[in-house]
Amino acid sequence: MIPGTELPGRPLDILVVEYTSSGELLGRQDLSTTAGLWQHSGILCRRYEIHNALKSAAVAAEGAGPPANLKPSSQVVEVIPESATLIFEDGSTMTGDLVIGADGIKSVARNRLHDVKPFPSGKSAYRFLVDREKALNNPKLGDIIQRDGEFSIWYGADRRVWLYTTHFNRLLNFVCMHPDSLSEPPDANDAFGSSQNVHHNKSRMMEIFKDFDSRLVCLLDMAEPSSVRLWKLLDMDPPPIRHKGRLCLVGDAALPFLPHIGQGAACALEDAASITTLIGPGVQESDIPERLKLYEECRKSRAENLHSFSRLLGRDLEAGNEDAKLNRELMAKKFFPYIFAHDEFDHSAQKLRELEYRKTPALWSMPVSFGPTARVGRSTRQQAADGAASDISSTIKFKTSRTLLQNLLPNGSVSFATVGSIALASYTHTLHSNVDWLAGQSYNELSFYIHSVQSEARNNGSHPNSDFLVVSFVDSADVLIRGREHPGIPMVFCNFSISSHDRGSHREITALWNTKVILKMEFTTREMDENGTEMEMEPVVPGPVADVLTHRYVPGIGGPDAVPAVDSIICLRRRGAEQAVTRRKRTCTDSALHVISHSPKDLPTLHHILERLAELPVLEIVDGYIVEGMGSHAFDQIGEPVSAV
Repeated sequence: MIPGTELPGRPLDILVVEYTSSGELLGRQDLSTTAGLWQHSGILCRRYEIHNALKSAAVAAEGAGPPANLKPSSQVVEVIPESATLIFEDGSTMTGDLVIGADGIKSVARNRLHDVKPFPSGKSAYRFLVDREKALNNPKLGDIIQRDGEFSIWYGADRRVWLYTTHFNRLLNFVCMHPDSLSEPPDANDAFGSSQNVHHNKSRMMEIFKDFDSRLVCLLDMAEPSSVRLWKLLDMDPPPIRHKGRLCLVGDAALPFLPHIGQGAACALEDAASITTLIGPGVQESDIPERLKLYEECRKSRAENLHSFSRLLGRDLEAGNEDAKLNRELMAKKFFPYIFAHDEFDHSAQKLRELEYRKTPALWSMPVSFGPTARVGRSTRQQAADGAASDISSTIKFKTSRTLLQNLLPNGSVSFATVGSIALASYTHTLHSNVDWLAGQSYNELSFYIHSVQSEARNNGSHPNSDFLVVSFVDSADVLIRGREHPGIPMVFCNFSISSHDRGSHREITALWNTKVILKMEFTTREMDENGTEMEMEPVVPGPVADVLTHRYVPGIGGPDAVPAVDSIICLRRRGAEQAVTRRKRTCTDSALHVISHSPKDLPTLHHILERLAELPVLEIVDGYIVEGMGSHAFDQIGEPVSAV
């Protein structure tokens, strides 16, 4: 949401209803049923309302930086990318550090980058608004506009009508698309609502859609003739570039969309989010061309995919209702997840990190999800003997941002098995006691997992629904060395403090680096029943064990540019996890999780990890429990590496 503003739209609890032109119901999609999949609410509102909200935020005194200084009625006639200079119609000029061409489908700035031009798509659209309260009083309309948040689409073979509520459900917004030869706009290259011959627009529209369902025709006839505007729908092939020198394009200036997925303005906002992330405070003028090249890398393919989706959904229904059904299935299964499960702030931030990694030579060592760090020492492989052991594991599972978690997964090798912008992660602390291969000593292990991921193996079968172990913190050098080298767990060192009080009903686990607290887990359980009798823990019934994937990385020899000796996804499994050993579980009545980052000076070896973990929001804690048991519970690698990164 834009700070300090309230957009007169609706969260994405929309009911999409599709009809044939004759009024036959094709299907319904209730988007509110998927609301729990997405981290943020969607907003359905008119573009000019977004424009006004953005303008208010830009010129407001509140917020970071000076308010924007708007210069209306200043027509730009030329842009010089190399010097970031604008030339105005009156001959005056203005030079800055960066020019952002956000001048729409008729962009002047675009002319300095390439020769790709918009062209008529073959369709035009009548657009207008109708007062919903007035329409609700018409008994001829039945129930087609009764529900708040309803978005209906009426399909003809070569024409269609969009109808949806907006402005707090007070207005009905109409988009009536049809072959442009039927409406003959005054200017064949004009994409904007023409006011010429506007008194003819309504009568032509009624003629074009006269054979549609009588309820819809009745609604169309409620339009005020002076409000009906005709828009030429222009298309454009994807251009080769969207930046040059210190000039970049956003929104329709970069690549205009046909309206069939309603993402033109949203894509422009994503462009703006990318630029804000890549070219923020402190960026030097000399860095801008490099950052704009990265902006193109971040945005070009996604914008072109959305552009392609819009063309696909705008096809004429040559096969009748089956094409409408295909459109509906494509939106539900492919387009909605692609559109909504993306956060450009997170995506561009990761691309910026990767750029900095390439510019600053550094040694990479596990865990590599968080970026490079100096390798403190050399590992040596140690063999460990199995032995009887006991452990106490305390787990907090929580919902968090999938787009931030995605940046911690190896690119192209591991992906989420579910859709949505919310995903599950967990921290598990285990106190391993009487460990045989440590001569009876104990150690603490704190692991961070991402749940419901998948990896397609090249030579070891598929792993369709697994957990991904991102990092483990341990307080034993022996465990760290063994774990990193075999089976290849991304382990780092820290200290632990464990305390219990209130007769054991409250348990606190604190991870520290020297004296700095980096993570704290709190658990509250019921140790006594109402009669003061000690409550027994529930037995854990052994069952199927999910695969645990992790990223094994071993740097090569020969300096920062050396090829990694190992860079692959491996599959792990707890030794003894499938055996019927004694394990008991206590579910917590309350749990809390705190992750604390510190400056690189105070946390020199773990700063890059804690900075990223602290960035993850705890949207909801979904489970907290403590499990006690006997038997070895260390990880083993299963077979060969799953895949190479």
